[in-house]
Amino acid sequence: MTLIRARLLVTMLALPIGVLLRPEATEGAWWVLWWSLLSVGAVSALFWLGVRVRRWCTAQSYAQVVADLALVTTISATSGGRDSQFVLFYALVVITGGLLNRLVGGLTAALAACGAYLALPWVASLLRIPGTPGIGALPPTGMLLAFFLMMGVLSGVLGERVRRTRDDLERTARELDRVRIDNDVILRHLTTGVLTVDGNGRVAYLNPTAEQVLGLRMLEVRDRPLTELPDRLHPLRDLVLATLRERTVRARAELMMKTPLGRWLPLGISTNVLTHEDAVTGVVAVFSDLTEVREMERRARRNETLAELGALSARIAHELRNGLNPISGSVECLQRELKLDGENAVLMDLIGRECIRLNRFVTDLLNYSRERDVVPEPLDLEEHLAELCEGLARDPRSVGRVRVRFERTGADAIVHADREQIRQVWLNLAANALEATPPNGELQVRWREGDGGMVMIEFVDTGPGIAADDLPRIGQPFFTTKQGGTGLGVAIAQRIVERHGGTLTFESDAGHGTTARVTLPGAITPAAQAA
Repeated sequence: MTLIRARLLVTMLALPIGVLLRPEATEGAWWVLWWSLLSVGAVSALFWLGVRVRRWCTAQSYAQVVADLALVTTISATSGGRDSQFVLFYALVVITGGLLNRLVGGLTAALAACGAYLALPWVASLLRIPGTPGIGALPPTGMLLAFFLMMGVLSGVLGERVRRTRDDLERTARELDRVRIDNDVILRHLTTGVLTVDGNGRVAYLNPTAEQVLGLRMLEVRDRPLTELPDRLHPLRDLVLATLRERTVRARAELMMKTPLGRWLPLGISTNVLTHEDAVTGVVAVFSDLTEVREMERRARRNETLAELGALSARIAHELRNGLNPISGSVECLQRELKLDGENAVLMDLIGRECIRLNRFVTDLLNYSRERDVVPEPLDLEEHLAELCEGLARDPRSVGRVRVRFERTGADAIVHADREQIRQVWLNLAANALEATPPNGELQVRWREGDGGMVMIEFVDTGPGIAADDLPRIGQPFFTTKQGGTGLGVAIAQRIVERHGGTLTFESDAGHGTTARVTLPGAITPAAQAA
């Protein structure tokens, strides 16, 4: 493509100038000028199409050299032959051949130029062009031929170096592109956020994870000073600027910042100084969201506390039952043998009811402290929950008072769970919902597909809901909002769900009901997916 442009430029500038400087050499042959311009244009268009095809490049380069030699020979033959001012254009053709095809191309073009130069008189007679005066100031023929050969060798050596340099540059460019693409791909797929700033404290780069964590967009903050970031990010901003100012590395620091929604977010962050030839060029900060880590630590502490509490509860329950059994047995004997009335009968009934309540409490303590082995089996969740809701609809707490509705999906899901233990979870959650729901209320049981191969089962009631201050405490042992409750039902359900590899969470707005959500590993059957 460069050769095509150069040919057009030389033809449009040098050829008219040569004709105007020596008009007597081309007197009566102005048609040659126009013919040459048209020929060069046609040849250039033809070769331009060939270059666009991108095939037989070497053959095309030799064809262009041959075409240029033919044009120079024709022009020279019509303007003085060997004495024409245009014979020096052979040198341009030789240089072109050397640059395009290295030493072989340069020598080939030089030999062809020498042959064409020597054949100029024969070409002039062949074209029947009468003798025309030349400029008469060119070097002798031998010297001119030697000049062509020397130019062929020099241009060939130069072409060899140009080709080698170009190959090295292309190889380097490919390597740089590969490295850049690899680095970009790596940074874009990191699960940790990466923020870089230049030496002036301006944002240089944010990877997608950093955009998500910080609530920013790369296109909006790039090249902006770090001090112009939102105030909610001031802990991160101050740490990065301190690193840039003090030239000190910060490893595994922790800070709290706010999300765009106003939620506090714990971040683990490390910063380092970027240098080049002992000059500081910027700072890179690598950070990650510690929310899941903190949640795991909280669960670990909770499980440790619950394990200790379970062991203590087992000992307490054992001692309580040792004393409670003789008391309840003695009360039963007294009620059979004594005929009490009035206040004495009321007191005896009170003792009996309290014994029953304490015995239920001891039973809950033992259920909480004892972890039965989980014996999983495949359960058809749709049929399992439908059967549960049929039983709940006949429960005395719901008959004529609360409507129990199971929302069928028309799909199927299989969960692997211990049938008896997971049923205990459903009954605990349903009992809480039925007791919290006012008359003419509704308990809705439903399931749906979750993320990551999980299945979510929800118990939704229309009760008064749970206060925002109490919601985080739901599931803690002995915490209850029900009068007469032990506070162990939800705690037991939560432990069973966790032992099945799931989670139990609650959502509630005071005055708008409560949703108890159980998430369990499950498999959606092809029929469910089609539905």
